[in-house]
Amino acid sequence: MSILVDIFSGFLGAGKTTLIKKLIDENFIKEKVAIIENEFGEVGIDGSILRKSNMQVKEINAGCICCTINQDFKEAVGEVIDKFNPSRIIIEPSGVGKLSEILKSLNSADLKSKIKLNMIIAVVDALKYKIYISNFDEFYKNQIVNSNTIILSRTQAAKTSQIEEVMRDITKINSKAVIITTPWDKISSSKIVEVSQMNRKIPVEEQVNLIKMPEKMTFLREKKDNHHDHHADEIFSTWGIETAKVFNKKNLIENLHHINKNKNYGIVLRAKGIVQVDKNQWIQFDYVPDEFKVVTTTPDYTGRLCIIGSNLNKKDIKELFLR
Repeated sequence: MSILVDIFSGFLGAGKTTLIKKLIDENFIKEKVAIIENEFGEVGIDGSILRKSNMQVKEINAGCICCTINQDFKEAVGEVIDKFNPSRIIIEPSGVGKLSEILKSLNSADLKSKIKLNMIIAVVDALKYKIYISNFDEFYKNQIVNSNTIILSRTQAAKTSQIEEVMRDITKINSKAVIITTPWDKISSSKIVEVSQMNRKIPVEEQVNLIKMPEKMTFLREKKDNHHDHHADEIFSTWGIETAKVFNKKNLIENLHHINKNKNYGIVLRAKGIVQVDKNQWIQFDYVPDEFKVVTTTPDYTGRLCIIGSNLNKKDIKELFLR
């Protein structure tokens, strides 16, 4: 069986080591994990922190991985495989390393047969994104464009508008990456791993059937005034979005009532979502005409909304939910 290889790239000081330690402590504790950790400089500090987790740590300190990519890095991976025979290898390159070069090395013939690339993550500091992307875009765009998952750090200290702006900019660079916006202390490691191992962003409208609704729910019903017959030959459309917005639960429910009564939004046949409604609460909702269900749930990697219907006024729907 091939050895899983997870890569945690990201900006200098973005929190890569903290994230790795969280995943090890909460999710990988029973696995045989080896870590290849690289510091840009002569003394490795993060390696000693990770070693306290009882993991096998291989450090490369002569320079960043990208500087020694053709030989030292391959030898380090080979040494870890031969010496420790781990089930998983975690690679933490320096914040100034180019992810494309690391991937090129791991895809070389002598390593490809032994390993399986699994999670390819870029950790991005939401508070310092603009500073780094403006001044060092060669390195940081390379990390973002080559990652499957972007995990924002320090979102608990950022404004929602700031997080949304970072998300929009990252999506322009890499539209296929999953972006995790939920603060790390509010999301489980298992959820981070689950999302990161998808290796691709699933469009929100395709996630509708993946939002599992528990059996016990709050059930709200409106008075049925009209009945619509929907035919198979109708043209259906969808609107979906991922958002870090913290919703007001009362306003959200009022919006669901509003789209039910106001046909200016189009004929809304289904609305589903998982969103944050206050600092410590997330909800799931499931709407069909004249009725909907709401339940408290655990934090997800980011908020999601999806609307399905006919002749949808997507501009006004977006304004209604995200204003």
